[in-house]
Amino acid sequence: MEDKLLEFKNISKYYDAVKALDEVSFAIKEGEIVGLIGPNGAGKTTAIQTMMKYITPDSGDVYFKGKNIKLLSQNKLNISYLPDEPVYFEELTLEEHLFFICMLYNYTQKEANESVNYIIDKLELYEHKNKLPDKLSKGTKQKLQIACSLLRKFDVLLADEPFTALDPKQIWVLKELFLEQKKDNKSILVSTHLLDLAETFCDRYICLNKGEIIGHGTKESLIRKSNLCPGGSHSLETVFMQLLAQSKEDETCTD
Repeated sequence: MEDKLLEFKNISKYYDAVKALDEVSFAIKEGEIVGLIGPNGAGKTTAIQTMMKYITPDSGDVYFKGKNIKLLSQNKLNISYLPDEPVYFEELTLEEHLFFICMLYNYTQKEANESVNYIIDKLELYEHKNKLPDKLSKGTKQKLQIACSLLRKFDVLLADEPFTALDPKQIWVLKELFLEQKKDNKSILVSTHLLDLAETFCDRYICLNKGEIIGHGTKESLIRKSNLCPGGSHSLETVFMQLLAQSKEDETCTD
């Protein structure tokens, strides 16, 4: 699992005078789930959209399997994207969306039928499969987005706040679906505010604040960096808040 599948190298992005990302570097390896955590405005969505080539950084580069994404067309990236806001075709039913994705990725009819039926069953979408998007609740629209992102053939899934609008049962189901992808050696970068949930399925964490990485690694390595007592029963939330406090102290000292 040492190979860097997706690498973010010295990325900076400014919006006028506002710093969104400041020389941010990290890598995602094959077959791991990485949590991207931080407060609102930390730069999480900017980082994800930069990896998708939706945003061009002011400096730095992103590499996919060792190749600069500037040199790769979108269909060569093998990256699936689950955005923080649902995007859909108004004229297609829920089920038609799913079969459309299968067609784009050259599923056989048998593969498409099996895959669509499986995801509809897992996400409990059967009663909604013939509905148009404007007839779906916010939570069901989110589940449609999830289904589409998982049906794409990908090496890496970038999920931006994927648990939004889901009830507790469906949050658990999505976590299990993510773990299934990991078993197939797929990689996932998931941005979330639900730190207690992230702690149950993420292998590593990238902690962002004001466009800078304030910590990265396993929970154990973050505990060491935060100077909390090793071996204590520290929650990920406690560790993150300690790292956040340290970063604010560093800012004060710098000023």
